[in-house]
Amino acid sequence: MASESWLERAGGLLGYLWQSTICGVLNLRRRLFKRRLPDYVVLTLDADLLEREPDVPWYYTFLPIYSAPLSLETIAGALRRVAVDPDVKGVLFLFKGATLSLAQAQSLASLCEHFRGWDRAQHGHKAGFAAKQVVAHLEEVTAATFVAACAADRITLAPLAEWDVTGLLATPTFFKDLLARLGVEFDVVRVAPWKTAADSFLFNGLTDAAREQYNWLFDSLFGTIVGAVAGGRNLPEQMVRDLVDRAPLGAAAALAAGLVDQVLYEDELPALLGQAERPARCKAYGRVRGLLRRQPRRSAACDVGVISLVGSIMTGESRSFPVALPILGEETIGSSTAQQLIRRARRDDSLGAVIVHVDSPGGSALASDLIWRELVLLNQEKPLIVYMGDVAASGGYYIAAPGRQIVAQPATITGSIGVIMAKPVTAGAFKKLGVGWDTVQRGAHADLASSLTPWEGEPRQAVEESLQHYYGAFKQRVAEGRKLPLAAVDDLAGGRVWTGEQALAKGLVDHLGDFERAIELACVEAGLPTDGRVRVVPVAAGGRWLAGEPRRAVEVMLGLAGLRQVAGVVDLLAGGEFARLLARERVWLLADMLPRIRF
Repeated sequence: MASESWLERAGGLLGYLWQSTICGVLNLRRRLFKRRLPDYVVLTLDADLLEREPDVPWYYTFLPIYSAPLSLETIAGALRRVAVDPDVKGVLFLFKGATLSLAQAQSLASLCEHFRGWDRAQHGHKAGFAAKQVVAHLEEVTAATFVAACAADRITLAPLAEWDVTGLLATPTFFKDLLARLGVEFDVVRVAPWKTAADSFLFNGLTDAAREQYNWLFDSLFGTIVGAVAGGRNLPEQMVRDLVDRAPLGAAAALAAGLVDQVLYEDELPALLGQAERPARCKAYGRVRGLLRRQPRRSAACDVGVISLVGSIMTGESRSFPVALPILGEETIGSSTAQQLIRRARRDDSLGAVIVHVDSPGGSALASDLIWRELVLLNQEKPLIVYMGDVAASGGYYIAAPGRQIVAQPATITGSIGVIMAKPVTAGAFKKLGVGWDTVQRGAHADLASSLTPWEGEPRQAVEESLQHYYGAFKQRVAEGRKLPLAAVDDLAGGRVWTGEQALAKGLVDHLGDFERAIELACVEAGLPTDGRVRVVPVAAGGRWLAGEPRRAVEVMLGLAGLRQVAGVVDLLAGGEFARLLARERVWLLADMLPRIRF
C-alpha cells in the first residue's frame, strides 16, 4: 500500500508538471495576443437552459449543424475561467428570450456569488485589487430571469422592454366532460388525497386538497421571488409586492422604482462599462476562451462522478422522443440504463463519491424501486449526494431517498409521497361507435388491466391492497433514508407536494443550494479537498453490460442497444408501443399534475 501511495503521489506530481508546461505555453500565446482580450466576457442566454451538459458523441462538436445547448455546467466552467484571468474586468449576461425555471434562476444567481468568491480567492490578496463585475442586460423580463439578474452588480434594460414580473399563475385543464361525451371514463384508485396525477380526468375543477396544495406552493414560490428581488435590489419586500401588483412596468417606471440601474440598448453597453475615450471591449466567451489565462491545478486522489437521471421513470432503457408524449414527456429514465450507470459508478475505483442529479416527476413504481436499490448499494460503498433540479417528486423523490445528503433549490418541487393506479374505461366509447366484444377468461383478475371493465367489488379491493403495499414500501424507504419515524413520514406524505424551502424545514432535504454545493458536500463526505482540485466527471454509459452482484453477463454486442432504441422509437410512433408501455406499468409514483406555472 505504501508503494501504491508513493506511485500515486509521483503520478500526481508528473501530471501537475505536465499541466504547468501546457499552461505555460498557452499563457505565452495569451501574452502575444493580449490586445485581443476583452474587458467583459459575454454570455448570451437565448434558449432553454439545461442543468448539465448533454452526453453526446464526441464527433458532434465537429458537425456544422450541431450547436451545443447552454447549460449551468457550461456557465460554471466559463465563470471559473474568467475569475482566474487578471485582465478581464467582469462578465456580461445578455438575457435574450431565455427560458429559465425559477430553480435554474436560483442556481444562476448562486453561480454569480461563486464567481465573486473565485475572483477574491485568486486576486483578493493583490494590491489595488478591483473585484470583477457581473452585469445583466435584459431585453425582456420574467420572474425567473429577473431573479437571476438580481444577483448582478448592475442591471440594464432595453428601452421598450417591460418589467413583466406579474406574479404566479397556474391554469390546470380538466377533461372529464370531454371524455364523457366520447363515452370514456377513468377508473382511479389512490391512497393519498393530495395525489393529483389523474385529477384532470376525474373532475371539472380543482379539489379542495389540490387547491390547498397550490396555495401553499404559491406562498413559498412567491415569497422566494419577492425575497430575491428585495435582497438583490435593496428594496423593502412590501414595495416589491406592490410593484408586482402594478406590473407590467415600462422601462422608465422600472428605473424610477430602482428595479434597474440604466435603460439603454445593447450597443450602448461598451460606453457604459468603459470610458468615453475608451469603450469597454465586450466579446463572446466562445471567441475568447482560448485566450483566457490557464492555471494548472494539482489533481486529487479521486474524482467525483455525476449521474443525471432526467425524465419520467420507466422500466427498460432510457429514451428520448422527438415530441413530448402524454404522461412521459420527451425523455424517460429507463431502469435498465440507470442500473448500468450506477453499477459502473459503484465499481469505478477512481470515484471517491457520486452526485446523482434528479429531475423527474416520477413514473413506474417498479422502475423507481429498481433504481432505488442500486443507489442504496452505491451509498454503502461510497458517499452518494443527491442534487434535485426543477422537480424531484413522487418516484423522483423515491430514488432520491438513499442520498447521504440531499441538496435542492428553494424553488425545487419535491415530495408527492403517494401511489396511484388508473385506467381508462372505454366500453361506453365502443358502444357509441357500434363496436361489440365478447370475453373468454381464466383467472378472476385476468381483466384487471382491461379497459372494458371498471374495478368493482373484489377486484377493486385487490387493487387497493396492492397500492397499500406499495405506499407502505414508499414510506418505509423514505423513513430509512431520511432517518425519520414512520409517523413523521405519514404527516409529510399523502401525496403532498412541497417546494425545496418547505422540504428543508420538514426534513425531506438537507441543504438549499446549487450543484456547486453538492460538489462541496461530496468532497467533504469522501474526505477530498474542497479547494477545486477534485475533478467532476460524468459517469459514462457503454462498455460491458454489468449484471447485479454477484453474477455478471457477457458483453453486449457493439451497437446493438442503440439499434434497438432507434427501432423502438419507430415502433412507438408507428405501431402503438405507447399503449403497450402504459399497460405494462400498472402502479405509478407520479406527480403529473404539478403546477404549470407561468413566469
